[in-house]
Amino acid sequence: MTINERFAKILKAKNISVKDAVKITGMSEGYIRKLMRAGESFGIDPVLSILNSIEGINPDWLLRENGAMFINKEGVPVTNAPTTDKDIKILDIRVCAGQGIGFDGEENKVIGYVNIPEFTGCYGITVYGDSMYDMYMSGDTIFVREIKDKRNIDNGQPYVIITKEDRLLKMIHIDYEHRRTILSSYNNTTNPDGKRKYPDMEIDIDNDVIHLYKIVGKLARTQM
Repeated sequence: MTINERFAKILKAKNISVKDAVKITGMSEGYIRKLMRAGESFGIDPVLSILNSIEGINPDWLLRENGAMFINKEGVPVTNAPTTDKDIKILDIRVCAGQGIGFDGEENKVIGYVNIPEFTGCYGITVYGDSMYDMYMSGDTIFVREIKDKRNIDNGQPYVIITKEDRLLKMIHIDYEHRRTILSSYNNTTNPDGKRKYPDMEIDIDNDVIHLYKIVGKLARTQM
């Protein structure tokens, strides 16, 4: 595969049209189309422009087709298929063909794989929305490990909670005095009426929660 073909493949993978690439890179439409044609010259200036304007590209892949096409800001390659038996799935938890499904279910949409030894045995989850800002921001990847015993909850810590109706990223607060379990968002933004944009919610931890996952780490704003 030529560097021209790799450039075209990056644009396709990122869902960037030629017109979008013009805006992002500052190069002309004619020049971008030329760079996408196999065999055309590809100097250092367009390489630097592409690497500086399109997030997440692995320079070694663009130049020599080595490694994964994309890496995140932490320098961890994100691949489309597992490369070892210890690779961690990164899931899009918005997409699932069924309610109450745990992260081990085949119904989950896998959007990539990473190999991070300290998170072996975990699942990677892409964060969407701003309810947990700025503890976790949209685009971050969090790594979670399933908690089988609900009595082992660390009070006030963030978890991913799966109920029959929803999948939630919230902090769990246990009110032992009143025997209540409250889910809360880290983002305390209020609406014009003074009420919180993301109000607390009460759940029955024993009957409402089907799967519970503790967050053990994150990669900030991955680019995939």
